[in-house]
Amino acid sequence: MRNLLSKRNSQNITKNTNKNMNKKSIQLDWKGYFEYTDGNVQKYAPTKAGVYKIGIKQKDEKLAVRYVGQANDLDRRLKEHLDLDNEPNECLVERLRKYHAEFSFAEVSTQSDRDGAEKALYDFYKPACNDADTIPNGPDIEINPR
Repeated sequence: MRNLLSKRNSQNITKNTNKNMNKKSIQLDWKGYFEYTDGNVQKYAPTKAGVYKIGIKQKDEKLAVRYVGQANDLDRRLKEHLDLDNEPNECLVERLRKYHAEFSFAEVSTQSDRDGAEKALYDFYKPACNDADTIPNGPDIEINPR
């Protein structure tokens, strides 16, 4: 009986290891954190595709990521979030009005990689202002979230 259990456990470990070995890995080149203002978005965010994080400074000066996203044009999308009168995400609007926010981004050229990276960011941070139903069901990608 003991050998049978050991054999089953070793098979599970092998399956999990093989599964992780097949997982695509992307090393993101994060830029920022920058104070989240129109001027800084204009200055730092490219008009290229990528993923981004919006965080709120905590009392201990640590940053808590509250929203993750992706865009074909990072500059445009980050500016859209700052248009608080037209931003549909009430959670994000409330935090941007109330707290000091910062943003960070990484360029990611392909849609599939952006979907996977956004999903990985969501899984890592569990950001309060993202709706789990709107996160893309992208490929299982391993990234560096920081």
